[in-house]
Amino acid sequence: MGTLQRRLDDLKHAGRRSQRAHRTSPAPSARELPDVMGGRRAICQGKGYWELIVPFSRICESSLPDGAFGTSLQCEGRPNERLLVDPASTLVLDIETGGFSGTPVFLIGVVALDRRPLCVEQWLARDYPEEEAILHRLAQRAGTRSTWVTFNGKAFDAPFVLDRARLYRIAMQPPRTHVDLLHAARRCWRGALPDYRLETLEQHVLGRTRAGDVPGSDVPDLFHHFIRTGNAAPLRSVLEHNQLDLVSSTELLLRIALPDASG
Repeated sequence: MGTLQRRLDDLKHAGRRSQRAHRTSPAPSARELPDVMGGRRAICQGKGYWELIVPFSRICESSLPDGAFGTSLQCEGRPNERLLVDPASTLVLDIETGGFSGTPVFLIGVVALDRRPLCVEQWLARDYPEEEAILHRLAQRAGTRSTWVTFNGKAFDAPFVLDRARLYRIAMQPPRTHVDLLHAARRCWRGALPDYRLETLEQHVLGRTRAGDVPGSDVPDLFHHFIRTGNAAPLRSVLEHNQLDLVSSTELLLRIALPDASG
């Protein structure tokens, strides 16, 4: 963590030196959100936030076959329980937060399984107050999507966003059905893998290894650095990390529901 902080501070000091040397020149456009990551400004409930929509094909070489989510799927829940996953009412969800409990949610990523082509939608808070806007956006979607698919979301993502929504008095509908892929993967590949981290499942089940991915523990510092400096460049790795998590979660859902599915 100390190495990361030093790297971020170097970026900040380099930006200050550049500003002193070129006081009459505008800041490099690559530091701006649109140039670094694309996307657009959006509004929900009168409050602004940043929105990105990225097709799976631009994120990685996905192993999902065409029409993978054309019909409903069934996943094993608790013993003797089958969970129905209807693409039209399902949302794959992954969030990024400012760190420990009580800090803001600054990025919400979702995949709507009935969208063609499959895309990752991301709602980014560009400053702490914009958390309310992205929570309102999720609440809108949750009102029409009764099933959530997450990775360790029963313990983290779902209670986190519901708690933050209550803070703003946002009426967010909790999912009627929650497929937690961490628990499903433990049942599906019990004893066959060294552990059940998402990166391990990517390697052994999806046949893919991440290169240059930002560690999840570094994500909060990268966001807080963006807030302090306005430099969006280091935030790109956070957006890409969230995108990969969502693509892998979507693929794992299919592998768990249809073990014979292949790329």
